[in-house]
Amino acid sequence: MLSEGRFHLQKRLVNMGLLVAILLLGSTGVVALFNAREWQATQKQVQHTYNLLLTLEQTKTNLNGTAKARRGHWLTQGIGSNSKIFLQDYQTSVQQTQQALAQLQQLTADNLTQQTRLQEINTLWQQYQALHQSQVEPSLTENQPETHISPRLQTPNRSLSSAEHYRLQRQIFALLNQMAATEQQLLEQRIAVTARLTRTANHILAIAYSLSLVSLSTIYALLRREARKRHQAEANLRRSEHKFQSVFDELDEFAGLLTPDGILIEVNQAPLIFAQVTREEILGKPFWEFPLWQQSSELTEIAKTAVSQAAAGHFFRTEATFNSATGQPHTFDVSVKPIYQSQSKQVMWLIAEGRDITTQVQLRDALRQERDRSLHLINSSVDGIAAFDETGICTVWNPAMETLTGIPRDRAIGQCGMDLFRSLVPDATLQHLPLGTADIVTAFDFSCSHPQTGQIRFLEAHYSPLHNGSTTVAGGLVVLRDVTRQRELERLKREFTSIISHEIRTPLSSIRGALGLVAEGILDDDPQTAKEMVSIANSNIERLVRLVNDILALNRLESGQVDLKYQWCPAVSLVQQAFSSVEALATAHQIRLEATVPDDLWVWADPDWLVQVLVNLVNNAIKFSPPQTAIAVTAEAIAFESIIQFSVIDQGRGIPADKLQTIFGRFQQVDASDSRQKGGTGLGLAICRRIVQQHGGRIWAESELDKGSTFYFTLPHPEQQQEAGREEKREKVL
Repeated sequence: MLSEGRFHLQKRLVNMGLLVAILLLGSTGVVALFNAREWQATQKQVQHTYNLLLTLEQTKTNLNGTAKARRGHWLTQGIGSNSKIFLQDYQTSVQQTQQALAQLQQLTADNLTQQTRLQEINTLWQQYQALHQSQVEPSLTENQPETHISPRLQTPNRSLSSAEHYRLQRQIFALLNQMAATEQQLLEQRIAVTARLTRTANHILAIAYSLSLVSLSTIYALLRREARKRHQAEANLRRSEHKFQSVFDELDEFAGLLTPDGILIEVNQAPLIFAQVTREEILGKPFWEFPLWQQSSELTEIAKTAVSQAAAGHFFRTEATFNSATGQPHTFDVSVKPIYQSQSKQVMWLIAEGRDITTQVQLRDALRQERDRSLHLINSSVDGIAAFDETGICTVWNPAMETLTGIPRDRAIGQCGMDLFRSLVPDATLQHLPLGTADIVTAFDFSCSHPQTGQIRFLEAHYSPLHNGSTTVAGGLVVLRDVTRQRELERLKREFTSIISHEIRTPLSSIRGALGLVAEGILDDDPQTAKEMVSIANSNIERLVRLVNDILALNRLESGQVDLKYQWCPAVSLVQQAFSSVEALATAHQIRLEATVPDDLWVWADPDWLVQVLVNLVNNAIKFSPPQTAIAVTAEAIAFESIIQFSVIDQGRGIPADKLQTIFGRFQQVDASDSRQKGGTGLGLAICRRIVQQHGGRIWAESELDKGSTFYFTLPHPEQQQEAGREEKREKVL
């Protein structure tokens, strides 16, 4: 088979040969036409010359006839009737001569020289005629009245007249001979031109036809050789097509050839076997009428869209799910791409392909699920997690990291990790964070100010490298853990230990001192003092008992070990029980207890713990209220907030504003020494807060110095409280 280059070369040679032959034939025709026109024009000129020469000869003949008739008339004048005959012949010859001269005037109109000579001839001819008229005038009879001879031409001497006639005739003949010679010369030239044109045309025609014959012979030889090679190429092509079809049909992928309007003209065996159809059933039909695309209207529209886009010159690709003949779904990567005509942007064919990617899709879905699960774990982590590539650019930034750093994910992704942490981590500490570059594991602690809230946070940072399946470092992972609460708990633990040590050591020292005096017998002689020592020891023992009970109660509340026993309780009954518990203390301090509680107000709560809240609040109010004052307890339902609000109002010295938020913490007291003297443990309000929070409410205080204080706590509306109780029990059962 010819290579593509040689094929195109021979094709160009054939085309050039045909073009040369056509040009030669065309040129030959043009030359022939030109020569024919030249020859025709020359022939016209030759014929014109022949006509002119003939007219000249006729003119000469007519002049000779005129001369003969003139001499005959002159010789026979006065002798019979012959004179008239010669006169008539003379007149006829004159008329013919004038006609010939007029014809010569027309024939020589394009030749100035001949016209000049003809004018001389006409002048001589006029003189010739005038001379003849002068001779014949004396012999005119009455029968010829129309003849007129000028008197100035009349002469009696006929011999002189005859000589003059001869001279004029000779001059006229000389001029006519000159004209004839000139025309004869032109005739010879034109005949020579005609002969030259004929020879040139014959030569050109011979050369052109010879070259055309050579070109056509060459073309014939090339075409014949090309035909043989084309026949051989077609045979090879058929063998190649057979091989291609065999390979084409053995492909596992779906493959088909379409026209730009979507008509199937070829398809391999894979889709036919999958759809259980034959090639004859689908060839010549639109692509979207293939049975697989007819499984749903959505698939049909996809096929139509694929054809339209590919016909417009666009590559179309999508995933489609088809059901096999057995009903099993298979996912295919389907594409339709345009095939352009060589050196043109016109779409000639469309190639449709389909590759079964069911296994890949399943693997991809599994990987996506695993990735989503991993992302969910990362995003659900309470620790901040950030990943960086080998260049230190952030690729993962979970919500916990946003919360810890105050930097949103959109701003972090794609940024340099060192720039992100530079505003959080001190420069000295930042050196321990080799993001994405070093194959080391490091951990360090640091504190920072939250960019948005300004709150100081204590963080633990752990850095570990990420590998790409080998020892090559492909990035790094940073985990930040907020240990602020842990640090705070450690601080509280230290404070608690210190406070407990102090709170226990003080009463124990008093107990030890008092009982030591009694035990040593020092007070044996002073029973009253011994009794007072025993009373002091007993009072401190009760204080220790209260402290231990409060600590145990608070620990149970904070650890979730308290199981609230909800029930419907009248608010009035709860307040009355609290008053009964503190009545003796109120009487001792000369404090009046007042209650404003609707009789129909019920709450859904644990009565024992709620009474404990009221007792603690009223007890504190009694301790810090001056004598002869009142403590008021109120309860009301606030409908628009769906809550029930309790308040304990005293007229004591009040609480500083900076203490209103801290007094509900452990061992937080406005005046620790004063509270301790009044038997306080510093845990009562902390216990109240925990009890109220477990009921779903909140507690707070409002106060002005020297104007008393009001402690509020709320409980959800009974319906909401009951639903909350049921939900709590449900969670405990689960």
